[in-house]
Amino acid sequence: MAPNSTIVERPGLQRTRRYAAKVRSGCITCKIRRVRCDETKPDCTRCTSTGRKCDGYAQDKVERPDARGLNQASLPRSTIPMFSTGDNVHYLEFYHHCAGRTLSSKFDDGFWSRIVLQMAQSESTVRHALIALSYLYKSESGSMKHARWSLVAGSQRKTLFFHYNKAIKCLIDRMDEPSYTPEVGLVTCLLFICIEFLRANYHAAFTHLSSGLKIISEWQKGRMGGLSSSTKSPSLHLSPATLRHFSGPASMIEDSLVPMFMRTITPALLFGVSIDQIVNIPIPRPQRCLEQPFATIHEAQSSNLELRNASILVFTNIARKLILREPITTADFGTQAQLLEGHHSWFRALQTLERSKCLSKEDRIVASMLKVGYYSTYIQLACTGDFRQTPYDAHLASFQALNHHAKLVLDSMDLPPSSPSALQADQPRPLRPATSHAPPAPSSNTRPGPAANFTFEVSLIPSLHFSALRCRCPLTRREAISLLALNPPREALWDAEQHVAVAKREIEIEESEIDPATGWPAESSRLWCAVIDGNMDRNGGFWVTFAYAVWAQNPEARAGGERRRADAQWEEWFVL
Repeated sequence: MAPNSTIVERPGLQRTRRYAAKVRSGCITCKIRRVRCDETKPDCTRCTSTGRKCDGYAQDKVERPDARGLNQASLPRSTIPMFSTGDNVHYLEFYHHCAGRTLSSKFDDGFWSRIVLQMAQSESTVRHALIALSYLYKSESGSMKHARWSLVAGSQRKTLFFHYNKAIKCLIDRMDEPSYTPEVGLVTCLLFICIEFLRANYHAAFTHLSSGLKIISEWQKGRMGGLSSSTKSPSLHLSPATLRHFSGPASMIEDSLVPMFMRTITPALLFGVSIDQIVNIPIPRPQRCLEQPFATIHEAQSSNLELRNASILVFTNIARKLILREPITTADFGTQAQLLEGHHSWFRALQTLERSKCLSKEDRIVASMLKVGYYSTYIQLACTGDFRQTPYDAHLASFQALNHHAKLVLDSMDLPPSSPSALQADQPRPLRPATSHAPPAPSSNTRPGPAANFTFEVSLIPSLHFSALRCRCPLTRREAISLLALNPPREALWDAEQHVAVAKREIEIEESEIDPATGWPAESSRLWCAVIDGNMDRNGGFWVTFAYAVWAQNPEARAGGERRRADAQWEEWFVL
């Protein structure tokens, strides 16, 4: 899991002032506030009298965790780590008060807010990885341009590289110890993935993901009593039936870490990583959602993860067969139909959960976020297997619903203000030529604030870009761009500003030829793809490969030589 960086010399540790409550045995909350605690148990009066929640006492709650038996239920709701003043403790405090809360969502709060902090107290590899992540989260703005500038320039990164490489060394040493458990490697691996997502270094991120999936695969083989070398790798599966298949009580891996890796598989599949060569991605049964109705929004999200990953894998494989002129088999169409029915069942089960009136306002926002992914995945899966782009027209109502639910989610966020240029979604962004001179440092309006505008979750940006690309309705696709222009947090490797620029150009290309009967783009001008190169340069410049649908349909256009159409597939250069 080595990062794409070099080992640097150890910098001098910054001296920090040591703060301590006058009563060292006081409750955790009073220690955070740096006030005297009256030490009343179980909840101190100093907290409860002011309406605050008392988080208990460190000597009662914070113990050295045993990773072999640690699970989410054993962790306190809010754990403030009792670190020494060394080890750049101010970065750990920043993570506890800011970065961890920003990264946390309803589905992974146990990981970001409790598990990593608890393990960092006893595992040096987790502690160093957490310091590296906190440093990066504090120094980055969150934009892809700023991340790529920092990645290429490599300036002011000694703290990051020191702790990153220290975490790797500690993990290698830890793996040789008899007390090493897979939880240590998996938690560290997830922190490494988040670091590389934030650095916009997709190659290193997916390398760490592959390492983590291999650890889970070996762990599952051990739980199932061992498998022969010829047996296919176990599945990453979240259903209760699968978890009950393993003997013994639920563990941190099953409860928290496998779901985290399931979510990380999505961006890897979208980037074309062959994750299915490492772990088996199962096809869920359509009836499962109806047989086991959702009791919570968390169950709906877990089921959605399985459907989403399986669907991406299926329509990616079918598209590859179309391009390579390989036959699409009856089994391929059968799997497609099974997944479509699975999406129908999932959506009906979610509607049943919503009608139960047991969802909070926050849960309903989460349900809208899940619907955004549902609509984009279902439409893409339904239209897979056909070179023509007109089948997307039958899903106009779904595109409009996608935009509607994305707006509900965005309206619930406290988004930073967008630049005036970003809001002009109806105007195509002019392209600028690439430059070869060294860039200046990022301008003041791109400097990081208290924390990076970044999230580990991939939920809105790919779906809104899909709506802008595939929907031919001029108003609906422009609405999708206007929502992207609201400057939502960067989602892993998906940057809203970058996708706004590309989506404007997609509309300009497609609307160069209009169907007189509908006023929508003609089939001859429809795009088959617009592939964004992940290697943005330090100036914010990147390549996008465009291809007309007629290029994909016509084998002579793809045969090369004199028969190839020069204008059927091409590259354009963008600069943010």
